[in-house]
Amino acid sequence: MNIINKIKELNLPRGQYVIVSGSVLDVLGIRKASDIDIAVTKKLFDEMRGAGEWEEVEKYNRIFLNREGFDIIPQLNWEKYTTTVEEAISSALFIEGIPFMNLNELIKFKTALGREKDFKDIELIKNYQKENKS
Repeated sequence: MNIINKIKELNLPRGQYVIVSGSVLDVLGIRKASDIDIAVTKKLFDEMRGAGEWEEVEKYNRIFLNREGFDIIPQLNWEKYTTTVEEAISSALFIEGIPFMNLNELIKFKTALGREKDFKDIELIKNYQKENKS
């Protein structure tokens, strides 16, 4: 899966979204992702939801939008994670013009989620950071 090309095909407005979770790891060559998670501003979420082109799925007591391997996340801030979508966008790592959550923020995000797979990803991220210090 070429994540960059798939994201560009969505033609999302700059400044209103950030790629999160496993997709960040995939694009950096850390590990493969099975889907593409995109956190979007409330404005963009409402527009996408209103377009009727996305399936609505309830996860974590919230409505997510899903289509063809994409999960659209309506907000990032959870009980243990307080960063907003806008804050994650402003600190994003840009690769080929696409905003990806920076690795330090991704560690905070995955720590807050606290699942076993998240802790495995955190170790992968830390190893990647050690190997790629400049």
